[in-house]
Amino acid sequence: MASTPVRYMRTRMNKVLSGLLSLSLVVLAMTACSPNHAVILVPDPDGQVGRAEIATAGGTQLLEKTGDMTRISGPSAPPSVVTTADPGYIAATFSEALAVEPLPPEKFILFFETGSSALTPDSRASIATIVAACKRHGVTSIRISGHTDASGSVKLNEKLAQERSAMVREFLKQNGINPELITVSSHGKGNPLVLTPDGVAEPRNRRVEIIVH
Repeated sequence: MASTPVRYMRTRMNKVLSGLLSLSLVVLAMTACSPNHAVILVPDPDGQVGRAEIATAGGTQLLEKTGDMTRISGPSAPPSVVTTADPGYIAATFSEALAVEPLPPEKFILFFETGSSALTPDSRASIATIVAACKRHGVTSIRISGHTDASGSVKLNEKLAQERSAMVREFLKQNGINPELITVSSHGKGNPLVLTPDGVAEPRNRRVEIIVH
């Protein structure tokens, strides 16, 4: 049975399987074959739980904890008193909806040799892991940002960071990832992973960060 949207809600959430959006939570709407709609608060994939205010002309109820549930029977009837939904009930009733939840973004960091766009050996070996993550996600977007350490001029480092990003983009392209899904940026020596004085060659700052959505 497919879940059906709840129409009488004011919410503040991030993800809602019924089709509404707000901050850091998932709300599940009960199936249409039931005489009432049930609204249940469950965590995001990263474990965060937000809040939802369920409102009708007859009143409101606030969902604040994992498993909080209220039922609504129409636009004029007040939402029922908040109870706690059984995890087994959630799994059985909403298994199809939960199965299509998107995976949370994954972040990877690749490191580079001094003053070049050559990956360190360990990072080069990580490319296969990143490609596998892209394919696992059924990627909608990939963000690549290039960085350098604080040695060298601003202009030189902006160029080097861009070259590093472009090189990683090319690696992904060669491994079957659609380049149209990839955005590339250069931060130069800005936004270091490890704060250092200007001019310091810090290997952890010679990097490219990849976020896979």
